[in-house]
Amino acid sequence: MDVLLRLRVLIWIVLLSLWGVMVYQYLGEEEAEDRMHKVVSPYTNPLPAQTVFPEQTPPAFRQEPLDHAEVVPPSASDESSAAMAPPPSGLAPSSLGGVRAPDYIRGPASDATAPPPSEPGVTVAPPPAAAPPAEAPLPVGFVKRFTRHFTVYSESAPPSPEFLELLENLHGNLMLDLAPFSPWAKDERVLIFLFQNQNTYRDMTGRPAWSGGASSVPKRKIYLYESAELPGILAHELCHIYYDNFYAGGRSDPLWLSEGMATLIQIERGQARPVWLRENLQVLERGGGFTLDDLIVISATKGMSDAQVRLWYAQSYSVVRFLIRTQYKSSFYKFSRYLREGRSMTESLYRAYGMPYNRVKALEYAWRYEITTNRLSRLTAAQP
Repeated sequence: MDVLLRLRVLIWIVLLSLWGVMVYQYLGEEEAEDRMHKVVSPYTNPLPAQTVFPEQTPPAFRQEPLDHAEVVPPSASDESSAAMAPPPSGLAPSSLGGVRAPDYIRGPASDATAPPPSEPGVTVAPPPAAAPPAEAPLPVGFVKRFTRHFTVYSESAPPSPEFLELLENLHGNLMLDLAPFSPWAKDERVLIFLFQNQNTYRDMTGRPAWSGGASSVPKRKIYLYESAELPGILAHELCHIYYDNFYAGGRSDPLWLSEGMATLIQIERGQARPVWLRENLQVLERGGGFTLDDLIVISATKGMSDAQVRLWYAQSYSVVRFLIRTQYKSSFYKFSRYLREGRSMTESLYRAYGMPYNRVKALEYAWRYEITTNRLSRLTAAQP
């Protein structure tokens, strides 16, 4: 009897020890996940007046096709450095920070061009990785500098040490979520064009007055000018570079997923919270917003009202946050990979997350339950 008792005690000790190790590892991973480099804007103070640099750019620079254009107000709001002001008349769909140009229309690839989904049980080889883009020639009047992960072309003068530190801090923060989608970012650089002011930015890129930044995802280039809103815009654009490039060679990621991810990164990793976010999250928590079936089929925000665009971005952000923060990150990676292979939203969701996510409506029920009970979205909305 004594032997059996001792054996039972030993078994319980072993089980408790294993349980303790598992809890320690889990908490250690969560703690490591939350470690972020401090993001400090080097442009918190008003910038001195800048002299407009004369146009001496080769024609090829102006002809660069741009995939995204970010909107920035004429001046920052007192509530947030990422506050949005109404755009010029006729551009209502673009009145929030981190929004594509309203004339930019992009949807999922057509069924005729998308790779066909594989049969059950058949593994689909991932599309070949895109070759790293060739570095652009240095435009006349620009200074070239390197960091570990970026090449910076700065107008007229070298970029400040604070700006270079901001770049690397943002990169480290973004990799907490995006490293699986952009393994190339470990050894390859993103090209940043930094302009002194909006005038030269517009003159040399051809972007309109409401544009605060732009990017070319395939060529991994970002175009920005110095402003108080730069950190948030930069985080948003870098997310497009790191996440959207994952879909190169396959079917494009849907607009809600691309912008929801970029807004998540802008808010949580770039620490730039738009002033419209709080009120729209409250609308969602009260049961408002789009049905997910309607949300995911929107391929362009052109023609939508100002309020609809804000709500659409807030809901896309909230759903993406639910898929990443309340589930396994590996499941979100699988979900993105299945979409890239050309599988439907329903199939990708079920294959990645399993039951009960066997249809879009089930995801909507779970997401709405989460935001009205555990208040996941309010973690951001409640910030002062």
